Amino acid sequence: MKDIFTIYKPKGPTSYDMIAQVKKATGESRVGHAGTLDPLAEGVLVVGVGRDATRQLEGVVKKEKEYIADIKLGVTSETDDEEGIKTKTKNVKSVKLSEVKEVIEKFIGIVDQVPPIYSAIKVSGQRAYKAARKGQELKLAPRKVEIKSIKILKYKYPNLKIRVITGRGVYIRSLARDIGKALGTGGYMSDLKRERVGKFKASKAIDINRLSDKYLKRRIKILRNRGIGVIPTDTIYGLVGMAVDNNTVERIYKVRKRQPDKPFIILISSISDLKKFGVVVDDKTKNILKKYWPGKISIILPCSSKLKYLHRGTNTLAFRLPSDLQLLQLLNKTGPLVAPSANLEGKKPAITIKQAKKYFGDQVDFYFDQGKYESESSTLIKIENGEIITLRNGAVKI
Repeated sequence: MKDIFTIYKPKGPTSYDMIAQVKKATGESRVGHAGTLDPLAEGVLVVGVGRDATRQLEGVVKKEKEYIADIKLGVTSETDDEEGIKTKTKNVKSVKLSEVKEVIEKFIGIVDQVPPIYSAIKVSGQRAYKAARKGQELKLAPRKVEIKSIKILKYKYPNLKIRVITGRGVYIRSLARDIGKALGTGGYMSDLKRERVGKFKASKAIDINRLSDKYLKRRIKILRNRGIGVIPTDTIYGLVGMAVDNNTVERIYKVRKRQPDKPFIILISSISDLKKFGVVVDDKTKNILKKYWPGKISIILPCSSKLKYLHRGTNTLAFRLPSDLQLLQLLNKTGPLVAPSANLEGKKPAITIKQAKKYFGDQVDFYFDQGKYESESSTLIKIENGEIITLRNGAVKI
């Protein structure tokens, strides 16, 4: 399935924490997952990136799941897992392996299961765990669930390790609690690892850094193929496209409704990129460039008169060499990009992708979401006879 991935959630972060990491890595605002893992659990978390992928997750949720669970017998937990307050069961004797096997067999098939009180089940319009934390008494109704198989991997009282394959909606915490209750010892889930959701296995999990690289390459490909996108620049969200392509530049003028006589600022990855625009840099100018670049300062320089589609008859262009490493990584692969602010002419620059989408909708080929993104505008200067003339005060003080 395109844009549906297996990532491995370690112990500690919530499933929502992992989704936040995926959003930042991919730049996609719509990211979902197929089945929550509690903070103390680890293992497979299936994530869908983008609108189409998240819509497919409902089908993934219905697939069978495979877990390895550790159960501690002789003790109960308020939350049915390691997090809760523990209570030792009184007058408990060691239970034989044959007895454990006999009890476990009763939990295979379609069974009634009561969810843990500390769960996200809604009761009278609120999450059960929220009500439980407020001290409210809860009585959750049992639900029909399917447990397809349970295999004992290791047992030495009071520690039981099992492999469980389930259908949708099974709480392993509840299973651990119910096994302990059926044995007369009490019990809780002391550890949990999800190894599989349908065909999505832990062994195929992709590192979030690799996911970031994958989506960076996708954006690079779109831009190289003369597409346009909204990305965070070193100052604000920018509407970007290949500066060396006339058609791309004209498309941005049209989408942004930019006045035709106003040139765009161009982002470059090195001073040597200036040669592509017929810019001749003397020693005095080079010293100024090296003093202020990389940085949040845009510098107007004379360019080739042949580049009218860029300079719009002014014979000058404004360039900026940003210090942001992620942006430089992109520019090194795409070449110089025109980068006006992401807004319609006369409107305020978008500080979120949601705002940018209101401006441009489907006219833009991709959006790279990095949350709320705003900064002071770049300082704008020009250089004449080796002297700096400030045209706009901004992030860099001259």
